[in-house]
Amino acid sequence: MFSLSFVQNFIKTTLIAFYKQNNIFKVQKISIKRGEIIKVENLEFQLDDEFIKFINTSLMENTQTYISTIINTFNQGCVDSCNHSKYKELEINIDNIKILCINNKYSIFIGIYELNEFKKEMEKFKVDMIFSPYSVIDLNSKKTPNSLYILISEKNVVIVIYETDVPIYSSIYQFKMEDNKIENEKSDNGFDEFDDDLGIDDIEEIEGIDDIEDLDELESGIDSDLVEDIGDDLHNGNQTEKNDIEFMKNELEIAEFLKNSIKDYYENYSENFLEHIYCIDKIDISDKILKELENELFLEIERIEINLLSSINELARIELDV
Repeated sequence: MFSLSFVQNFIKTTLIAFYKQNNIFKVQKISIKRGEIIKVENLEFQLDDEFIKFINTSLMENTQTYISTIINTFNQGCVDSCNHSKYKELEINIDNIKILCINNKYSIFIGIYELNEFKKEMEKFKVDMIFSPYSVIDLNSKKTPNSLYILISEKNVVIVIYETDVPIYSSIYQFKMEDNKIENEKSDNGFDEFDDDLGIDDIEEIEGIDDIEDLDELESGIDSDLVEDIGDDLHNGNQTEKNDIEFMKNELEIAEFLKNSIKDYYENYSENFLEHIYCIDKIDISDKILKELENELFLEIERIEINLLSSINELARIELDV
């Protein structure tokens, strides 16, 4: 009997990746034959009906068409095991979450209610696969030990820390617009209500840090001069065009979230000192903020530029083995 992957080598497979940004559908459509990408189209749609028409036309053109997107809900995270006993140890109720085991090494989880609501919302777009931002980070990670990855989008900031090749810490910082004010929420390993700290009671001396109290410097805030510089840039319109102004106003909160997450990691998750920080650029965070963070953390922050749509389609290719 021929395997699905063998048959798919001789037929064209179409993959459509999309996400919504500022009420615009960002779309990438690729065609694959014999394991090679033979065509790439990058498109944008402003209306639901326009995008749905595009999907229906693509499905009529090729029945082997698969549609994927990313879910940015707040209640999700990573656990460094696929064993349900680890979830019980972390006091995470497995009845309330969907768990996906990755390579028998670690797992990604998401709230069932949020996932089901998102699936209902995506039904009209005939979505076949939904991927977590943690999968996007893992796909683009360098797999270097003691490394922190930060993925920034318009709606949230996602942090993952790898001790070896397995993430042991995850956190999400989400922005919400309400009455022209921004409310920020933080989720450690996805669920605040589960109180899922790993329970390291005492931190021994960390290599590169003389005293654990030095970590308090991470809470000292950003230099006020930097705040004024960013304000001047925003006022004078000096930021790059692709940066959303409202989002850029939150750079300071993003910086504080990053520093507080690192402090939390050292105090509650691992004694191993971070060696690398990678900023995965979906949206540019300013060089000024990165430089300020480098000065405070004594670590260089390396950018990893990605195309989110290409990453979603690559995850779909892995899932479908095409």
